[in-house]
Amino acid sequence: MRTLILTGPETEEQHAIAQALKAALAARGGNSLSVGARALLGQHAPLSQTTALEEEALVSPRAFSFLSAGGSFQRAEKRKSLVYEVNALYAQNLRTLLTEGEFDAVLCLHRYPAEAIAALRKTLAFSARCCFVSADFARVPFLEETALDVYFTSHADLTGAYIRCGLPDKKIVPVGVPLPASYFRSEEREDARTLLSLPQGTLCYLIQSAPDPAVAVHAMLDCMKNADGRICVVTPEADAPRNPFTARFSGDIRVIPVAPDDEVPLYRNACDLLLCAPSGVASEAAAVSGMPLVHLPPRNDLERETARFFAARGMSAASKTLSEAAQLALSLVKDSEARAQMLVCQWGVCRADAAERIARYLHEGKTE
Repeated sequence: MRTLILTGPETEEQHAIAQALKAALAARGGNSLSVGARALLGQHAPLSQTTALEEEALVSPRAFSFLSAGGSFQRAEKRKSLVYEVNALYAQNLRTLLTEGEFDAVLCLHRYPAEAIAALRKTLAFSARCCFVSADFARVPFLEETALDVYFTSHADLTGAYIRCGLPDKKIVPVGVPLPASYFRSEEREDARTLLSLPQGTLCYLIQSAPDPAVAVHAMLDCMKNADGRICVVTPEADAPRNPFTARFSGDIRVIPVAPDDEVPLYRNACDLLLCAPSGVASEAAAVSGMPLVHLPPRNDLERETARFFAARGMSAASKTLSEAAQLALSLVKDSEARAQMLVCQWGVCRADAAERIARYLHEGKTE
């Protein structure tokens, strides 16, 4: 089986899901190609186009409405908009890829390529089975307009919401969020701390995917006062030659910068609690790992719904402010009974084998 995997914005999570799917398909002897939205604009696309792709077209739920006119749409003032030019170029390159690729299946990891595929199917005949792979514990809006063949969702409890919005029940396949094997390590906490030179017997917190890591750290330090502990913070600035994050907290041994390419799963095993943005990938990784979880304030509706999904099932503590998140973290980490109950709630709700279940469905028509 030959599969095309289409990602949206260039994020770590999109790459992780694509990596997990490629590995699962390869394990079944399949051949897959992962292509990002930016790549379909070409290597030498003008910066203005790629910026529009990231900031405007990718976040517009109806960005591909331009395509319904077959590529001839022009605005009333007879000028093609920048978003139109981006969409038209993306669509043409995607059309060429689908025509020449001879794919058996197409997996869309973002609603942007899903809208593109839906529009192209109106004018281009190809036999590939077209699927959407959701990484959110929330209903992704406007999917009912795409009319794809299969919708792989993160949990069965979301099926009703999708049906109410117009998706046929038979097209909805709950599987979980695909996660690569590299997201998990087998070390026990003591061994992980030894490998990372973290002190034994000291409370350690991990902050991941915070919109502003420095502000999140300050919120934790304000709540900790002068108490001992370690705050391991995943921040892109940790890779900088002159690290501004490290410079800001160089006088406090409690703050440990962690680059995204470092052993983040090992830090997850080493720490007592995780504070992270309520994204599907980070939340599922925490739940599968069995880690007490405090969600940072959500940045958008999908994150807000994901935080509600986890909190309603006792799998996390949700916060509205960074100060509240810090207070919840310090309270939870000292309450062994509450932590144990949270891990019980997490057990079995999230799955580490979502990618394998998707690959099995594509080959056999079933997930188990």
